[in-house]
Amino acid sequence: MLVYKKSYLLILSLFVAFCTTLSAQTLPKAVVTELKSPYFEKLYTHTYYSLLDRMGKDGFLPESLTGAYEGMYCRTVGALVPLLIETGRFQEAEATISCVLKATQENGLERIPHVIVLKDQKYSILSDEPQIDGQAHVILAWAKLALKRGHTDFEDKTWQLIKTLTNRTCDRQNLSSGWWSTETGLVRNIALEHSRDGRRWDAWDLLTQSFVGAALKEMTAVAQRRGDATLAAYWQKRLNVLQDGIRKNLTTVRDRDTTYLEMRLPDGNGGTPYLGMGWVTLSPIAAQWECMDHTILQNTVKAMQRTMMKTTNGLTWMPTDSYPDGRVSNEIIGKGIAWEIEFARSEKDFNRIQQLLQLIKEVNASQPIYMEGGWLQATGYKPADKLTDQDIKSLKGAAWKIKDAGNGEQTAWWCWAMARLRKEAGLPVEPKRPVN
Repeated sequence: MLVYKKSYLLILSLFVAFCTTLSAQTLPKAVVTELKSPYFEKLYTHTYYSLLDRMGKDGFLPESLTGAYEGMYCRTVGALVPLLIETGRFQEAEATISCVLKATQENGLERIPHVIVLKDQKYSILSDEPQIDGQAHVILAWAKLALKRGHTDFEDKTWQLIKTLTNRTCDRQNLSSGWWSTETGLVRNIALEHSRDGRRWDAWDLLTQSFVGAALKEMTAVAQRRGDATLAAYWQKRLNVLQDGIRKNLTTVRDRDTTYLEMRLPDGNGGTPYLGMGWVTLSPIAAQWECMDHTILQNTVKAMQRTMMKTTNGLTWMPTDSYPDGRVSNEIIGKGIAWEIEFARSEKDFNRIQQLLQLIKEVNASQPIYMEGGWLQATGYKPADKLTDQDIKSLKGAAWKIKDAGNGEQTAWWCWAMARLRKEAGLPVEPKRPVN
């Protein structure tokens, strides 16, 4: 009997090794070699543990290591929890969600705050901006963890609050639906935290729709699992309204292809389409939810690559934002690169993956952990400047500079994308802790 057991275990181990090898073979050898290089092993390891090690036992995660941002940005939970699910850190995922929910309740809020601070074991609100997309990030993170783990005491303790937040996120005040021309079937975000023009935007934007849509889909599944058919039916109905709104009001045709719009801007009626593109138009990748056929997202990325991508000093880069007049931002954003990596992985666009890895290797070379973003520094140019094609030509020889290395949201998204890419390469999603 012992001999048979040993034989079974040997066969099982060989099978697992074989499957791992097959997984690694889905990526070209050049990509796998780059991921295994000392540079990327160090960058991924140090970035991942910079997130874990700054998180308190209560789940509080300071957004910045450099002091660029104060407090914990609640929306970062939406990036951090998917990463922690990938690496099997369910307790840490629960803790960081719990932290935000506790801060919300302790301060008597009826929505997720923007930024919280922790002092003397008490949470206070640093910013109470009504960013409904950030609220959807937290709801989606909660639902993903609930579905991944199954029923828990934590789910029972927080269900009523999450249910209330979800209902308010998709009620008619936020998800406008009805017979009036002003009701778009979309969720209006009056404080979209955008890189574009360095300000907040009042818009019906794709980021908000993507995360609200994903949250409603996953929360519907949780409600069904909990036996609440009435609530599940209501959330599904609201999701249907949102999907119809996106189809009708958040798409446009570019070069004969239907693509997503970045946003519609309020005009007193049903809004005006905004024809720029950027990281916001990649948001269905991050939310892991697409309202329409996958070809719409493919068309969107194709349009971005055709009209936005630039090459400077041998490096191909996707600007943070493009503008309707054809200019682009003199900037790249960490999570935009992450979302591109995930899309390229899923599409098996290995050439783009290699371009992105090379970009990171050059731009982020001065820091051992991943960046918030970067820009091309040259005389007469500064971050987020709007560049023409002629400006791009004059930037030959410009140096890349980065800001806020270790930024919570950006690094969590990057580690999430890299974890999924490493998994496909047959590499551990959770690296060994660095010795120093």
